[in-house]
Amino acid sequence: MRSSLAAALVVALGSTTAWALPPNSHYREGANHHVGDDSFLAQYGRAPTPRDSEPARMHAHFAYVRAWLANRPATRPELAAQRAKILAAFAAYIAKGTTPDNAHVPWRTPVFIDDAGTICAVGFLIQETAGRPLAEEIASHHRYDLLEDIAADMPDVRAWVAASGLTLEELASIQPAYAEPDAHTWRTWDLAKHPHADGPYDVAGVAGTFRHNRMEGAWTVTAKDGKVVGAGQMTHGAGAWTSFYPTGAKLAEGRYQGNRAVGPWKLFHASGNLAAEGSFSGGDRAGRWRFYYDTPAKTPIAIGSFAADGWVTGTWRHFDATGALIATSHPETPTQFADSDITTDGGEGSLLDIVARPGGVHHAIHQGTVGGNAQRLDMYAQGKEHLYVQAAFGRETMFDADGHQLVRSEAGVWTASECGWSHVRKEVAHEGDVVRLHGVLYQDARRRTHATGQDMMGGGGNGEPDPGPTCRGATVIPGARASALDALIAEREQVRAIPPAFVRAAVLGEDTAMGPLSADDNARVGDMTDILARNMMMYIEWPHIDGAFTQAFGTMAGRFTFHWYDGDPERDVATEGD
Repeated sequence: MRSSLAAALVVALGSTTAWALPPNSHYREGANHHVGDDSFLAQYGRAPTPRDSEPARMHAHFAYVRAWLANRPATRPELAAQRAKILAAFAAYIAKGTTPDNAHVPWRTPVFIDDAGTICAVGFLIQETAGRPLAEEIASHHRYDLLEDIAADMPDVRAWVAASGLTLEELASIQPAYAEPDAHTWRTWDLAKHPHADGPYDVAGVAGTFRHNRMEGAWTVTAKDGKVVGAGQMTHGAGAWTSFYPTGAKLAEGRYQGNRAVGPWKLFHASGNLAAEGSFSGGDRAGRWRFYYDTPAKTPIAIGSFAADGWVTGTWRHFDATGALIATSHPETPTQFADSDITTDGGEGSLLDIVARPGGVHHAIHQGTVGGNAQRLDMYAQGKEHLYVQAAFGRETMFDADGHQLVRSEAGVWTASECGWSHVRKEVAHEGDVVRLHGVLYQDARRRTHATGQDMMGGGGNGEPDPGPTCRGATVIPGARASALDALIAEREQVRAIPPAFVRAAVLGEDTAMGPLSADDNARVGDMTDILARNMMMYIEWPHIDGAFTQAFGTMAGRFTFHWYDGDPERDVATEGD
């Protein structure tokens, strides 16, 4: 069954490839489709803004809903003990501080289990009372669906709800919707299409004067606490602009021309150290940018370019705290990913090539999202040995460069089965051409699952989970080669570069009231190369780079946040500073 959200998506898009979703009249926007953001309003006395971290927003929602549930009776007296057990599990989940990543859908949506295996709140309750297999089955078919749609389609879920002691609405009120990527929400004024009348302007903390449709005189951006976080003196829409942290420290500086940011700009860490430098064009970041660690030495953390629309383009280089290159990345899409289906957004792919240590393992990752399905191929290579790990349609499969499927038992025994690869495919694999190999392996998996990509909200398109390749003649791999394969697969756990504090804060949010980090959160910020890979699946949006712009954009006149459910340009401008 296709979810109501997925069906609405198809109706809304028609023959276009734009990402859009119409308002759903009977559900609310915010942290939850029943509760909305009532929880945040109750705790903080205001609606949430982009400056509020996702963990803080989720914690407020969970605490609010659990308090409400604790004061309600079980659906039947004999289910009171089961209800209490589920609410205890909910309390344990809240204490974990878990926040799955929405890495594939450009709007706020449920994510039952994310790419890293992090489970959502309702999924955790099911896992703790009915077992992880049911939770994983739900995720494989209904990863981004609302609980109401999941229950309507899956008898096992309906049975679990009926035996839980909670109503479907109560359980659905727990299910969070996780934030869409920031880069999809950034917009800048277009005063040619939407001119402003002469006179004072004061909307959502942005204040100044328009004269002949140009910014004139003093302009400021003021935070909700009354502090000025951006200021500029404009003449005919041009002038210098300075942005500030809430502490008063400089956040950014550059110039405006034609009412928009243009030319050289600099971003700063809260310490005062230079964080980034590059250019704006027409209000968007564009061209070459350099980003730095939070030290006086201007040690680069990333160097690369943005296209005219502000999106990552070309090859980027990534560095550790000593300035040593740790990885390069660039968009590269195999022809097999290309798809004219309205929900695929073209099926773009990206390659992260991690620099091998001297004598070490070469690790490269190619990944993308096609038809709403995450596709990933890792290559681990050392000498003549190549190990390829494909993650597609809910299955992980390992191959060597000679076309054997490799399996490692729990006892550590490796076996190889012949899969009948062509000479050309083997040649590509031996050359380490990860992108070309991923294209044909994806095509194989798609054929096995009969997936057409028509349903972007499902884990396997409108097909079935991947049953795996048909291979024959499993033989045990001798000890010496098995040890070499063990060394390759061990590279998965290697830490190449420890993320600095400002990157960890960008990934996790800056709310410090959450207590010690959970195991899930520690895993998310354990290694820079892993952070890079996690944030370049359907789109590229690295938290330490885009996070810097998110802060700056919130302090700049003319920048505002656009959401799929709000198509009125004047209303969009009215949300500036939110």
